Amino acid sequence: MQLCAGRVLARQLVVVRPSNGRLLAHRVSAQQAAKAGDFVSVHYTGTLDDSSVFDTSRKDGRQPLEFQIGGGLVIKGFDTAVTGLAVGDTNKVRVTPEDAYGQVNPEYIINIPKAKAPEGLKVDDRVMLSNGLPARVTSLGEQEVTLDLNHELAGRHLTFEVELLTLTAQDSLQKATFGAGCFWGPELAFQRVPGVISTEVGYSQGQVEDPSYEQVCSGSTGHAEVVQVTYDPQQVSFRELLDVFWAKHDPTSLNKQGADSGTQYRAGIYTHSPEQAEEAAK
Repeated sequence: MQLCAGRVLARQLVVVRPSNGRLLAHRVSAQQAAKAGDFVSVHYTGTLDDSSVFDTSRKDGRQPLEFQIGGGLVIKGFDTAVTGLAVGDTNKVRVTPEDAYGQVNPEYIINIPKAKAPEGLKVDDRVMLSNGLPARVTSLGEQEVTLDLNHELAGRHLTFEVELLTLTAQDSLQKATFGAGCFWGPELAFQRVPGVISTEVGYSQGQVEDPSYEQVCSGSTGHAEVVQVTYDPQQVSFRELLDVFWAKHDPTSLNKQGADSGTQYRAGIYTHSPEQAEEAAK
């Protein structure tokens, strides 16, 4: 196992969403404006130009939406609607398709032989293609079925009414990075920890800048698969994250976790501060 400070996340692969479903306490000045990187919770209602509501957090006992501004969980226009608000403020913003779900792409509208479609389909039914993509049935002919793979709100202007409920400033958050074999399993474990704001997976250490997946798997670049965790230290401590790390892998297994074998699967704690290094060494 490695314990070191140094290069972290040589290549970011994917940003994963806030996961713990827990409302954080408001710990900032009531007048502090929300900005990129802050973690917020909001109530919202989304309407189309005909005033019909397509989504809202204000019914059926739903919880407020929690996300990190600019973290990729929400569309760009929603980030814009919240940015600049102080806790308790409200805003109403009309979002263009370019800042929402994009324009309708004709290439995403396809025809398939009716003989290959499930029986009993109706217009507006939702189906899942064999490659995992969702689609909507738009027409049924005698020989073909037309499917639309565009998002159902593609091409639409959307209006959001938002209310900022809580705000945790980015500068009060901290990061921790762990290698514990293939990053998907440990990442899921960290996502479930209350106080974890977001996770990212990628590679640490290594001698090649911005390596490809194939390069890392070859074992020639010296990288390790890692999970980087952004967390609120007032909700969860680094020690508690270490407990999750130790529980999720076998640190005595050299360059191997389960069926995954290779130097990229080595265990490691990649610290971001002297305090983390001291805690990890205990």
